[in-house]
Amino acid sequence: MAKKRYQFSVELKRKAVDEYVSGKRRAEDIARDLGVPQGYLYKWRVQLDEAAKGLAIDELEGQGLTREQARLIEQQREEIEAYKQTVAKQAVIIDLLKKLQTSTHSHIESELTGLIDITKRLEPKKKQPK
Repeated sequence: MAKKRYQFSVELKRKAVDEYVSGKRRAEDIARDLGVPQGYLYKWRVQLDEAAKGLAIDELEGQGLTREQARLIEQQREEIEAYKQTVAKQAVIIDLLKKLQTSTHSHIESELTGLIDITKRLEPKKKQPK
């Protein structure tokens, strides 16, 4: 039996990924409506991110930079974005710790415990060395 081949336009993929990323709809709901496996949404997201990264590099090259310089700038932008996310997480944790320090309510303690659990689940898994 031949595998079913899906053909979707870039616009449809972008719309589906935008709905998923923005949190308007769950990935499984979008995939069910499109009649595709849920993993396709994740693949599309990576593909669109890579395409956007390529466009940014091309744009920098158009401004007179070499390909290597453009890649380096794009890599630095990604690092800066990662640092911003880390600082934001730490700011939330510091704020919760300050609340915990000034109050003895168990509500705040459970809030902090929930944040710790969520942070652990959201951290990217470290790849095992080969």
